[in-house]
Amino acid sequence: MRVCNFKGIIFTVIPPPVDWEDEKVKRKAFEIVSISNMLNVRTINIPEVIEEKGGKGRVVPYKPKVDNTEFGKILKGFDGSLDIIIDKVVPLIPKDLLEDTLLSISKEFKGITLVGGESSKKVYPGFSPSEAVNFARGLFSKVYGITIFTRKNEAERLLAKTKAGFNAFISQIIFETENMRKVLKEYYNLCSSEGVKPATIYVSLAPASKKKDIEFMEWLGVYIPEDIKRYLFEDERLVEKRSIELVERLALDISTTEGELGINVEHVMYNNLQVAGYTLHRIKEVCGWK
Repeated sequence: MRVCNFKGIIFTVIPPPVDWEDEKVKRKAFEIVSISNMLNVRTINIPEVIEEKGGKGRVVPYKPKVDNTEFGKILKGFDGSLDIIIDKVVPLIPKDLLEDTLLSISKEFKGITLVGGESSKKVYPGFSPSEAVNFARGLFSKVYGITIFTRKNEAERLLAKTKAGFNAFISQIIFETENMRKVLKEYYNLCSSEGVKPATIYVSLAPASKKKDIEFMEWLGVYIPEDIKRYLFEDERLVEKRSIELVERLALDISTTEGELGINVEHVMYNNLQVAGYTLHRIKEVCGWK
């Protein structure tokens, strides 16, 4: 068993639908906190789930979700020692409301992820993440951004955001590490040439229970190589087993990559929460993370 040098592990969980009864929401929160405590994973990230249009017909119907700050408060009600990160799609927040919005969040939580809009071609009422970071830096101990390793000029984007004030990034889910390695190598070289300290980057991984889970991730924009899809889809009864094994291999590969790297595990679909928890356990086992 190797001993990896991950800088930390994040567990990303989806807030429940707004039409769930209060007791069901609390039970889901208790389940998440129980997994976190059992695995000693103390950092939980909660996305702000908005209705994305995507490039084609949506694979899974959209359901409005409980506000992620409110769900975060429920989680902290079960365990106040949790380090909870709240995601905010900042371009959707009117500019004159951003400061008060961030101040309100900072009274409850120490970490925030500033997320951009769905399309760079769309005009939004709010600031971009790189503009919004100026408001967030003095309020939160950790300000996260988003990185997408398959995006054009991503290393330059990372450098610009690091210089703007982001001190960590969470990546889009990956199913291969070639693009990650390419971007990170270029990013570290740029940081070195400009005397900038590189940010910690949490690389996102996600298991799947069935074919539709993979298709939904692809609809969300996740790049999945054709050979990986063929492997996962070859036998639908083996999707879960093979996806967990793939995540384990990716985690080991990430652990051999130079840099300030951590792992983020997402469950993506409600039915995958326990699977994601088990995947976290396996990552810790195969990578020697205590």
